[in-house]
Amino acid sequence: MTTISTPSPESVRRRRRGLLALIVCGVMTVFLLAAAAKAFASLAGFQVLSELEFRAHMDHTQEAGENTVRQLGLDPDSVVDTKEMASSSCVDDFGMDSGDVTRDQPTLTWTPVFADRAAYVAAVRVLREDWSAKGLTVHDVPAPAQGEPGAGLPGVRATDDHGVDLSMRPDWYSGEPVIRADGGCVRHEGYEIEWTEHEGGS
Repeated sequence: MTTISTPSPESVRRRRRGLLALIVCGVMTVFLLAAAAKAFASLAGFQVLSELEFRAHMDHTQEAGENTVRQLGLDPDSVVDTKEMASSSCVDDFGMDSGDVTRDQPTLTWTPVFADRAAYVAAVRVLREDWSAKGLTVHDVPAPAQGEPGAGLPGVRATDDHGVDLSMRPDWYSGEPVIRADGGCVRHEGYEIEWTEHEGGS
């Protein structure tokens, strides 16, 4: 007659712990592979736009920013601050780009002046309502803490249908209100294009 031994409670616990560890390792491996794939795609910069497509993206970026300024009853030309194409984060550190492919990040900023905090907060509310009405997902930007530039001034941001990041918030350095239209880091064909060469938008 064969005797069937019953596993001890301790061996059952060890097996369960081993199985749990195996499952956790599997999940972590999948997560790391997904993260690595996403990081590689980010480094590669996804698609490469033609020079014509990139110029159109510049137009969209400028127009979206100008419309944001106009929504507050201001003239974009009277408060435009800077037009930039370069960004320290928009570079090819790993040799992903080749030939005549270039990376640029078209960004425009305006520095409107508000009478007081109440006027600024009211402008934030106007933008939040306008962007929400257009079906954009709106994010509140927490006000900087006491002692930081722009302390107590909340911000607001949204991304439009062309991928342009729009925001109004205190500037990181000066603390003054800034409206920003950021077209994001884009890979495109052709040589680097400067705003002085391209005055698109409406």
